[in-house]
Amino acid sequence: MASSIEVGGSWSTNEDIALCQSWVNISHDPITGNEMKFHHMWSKIHGEFCQRSRSIRTEMALSSRWKLLNKELGKWRNALTKAKANIQSGQNLTDEMVQAQMWFGAMGQGKKSFVHFQCWEIVKDCSRFKIIPTGPPVVMNETPLHDST
Repeated sequence: MASSIEVGGSWSTNEDIALCQSWVNISHDPITGNEMKFHHMWSKIHGEFCQRSRSIRTEMALSSRWKLLNKELGKWRNALTKAKANIQSGQNLTDEMVQAQMWFGAMGQGKKSFVHFQCWEIVKDCSRFKIIPTGPPVVMNETPLHDST
């Protein structure tokens, strides 16, 4: 009997992680990352993904799954950005995550919460997913904290 992976069933967390790692490694390669044609890039991602996961997903399946993950990760970045901009004095990282989950749910069109935290940890430093602070710089005694020696 064929497994769900063999017949194109649900994606496992390990497959999602392998896909994100492969996407980052191939698309952010400093030598060839932004020079590749779309098909060649997905061919290379597929090769690395198969080595990492021992899965038999097709290039098309990877590309389709990446579109979904990319959208979810982008919404999570936006939710985190809003939560970071709205953090209040005395709140901590847990408060920020709760607020980000609320923003994500409000943008989610039926999805209640973000669950791809391991994938987020892999892609969060990529330029597409970086959170850019939008608030004013923190100042103490008229000296910006980040510029002080």
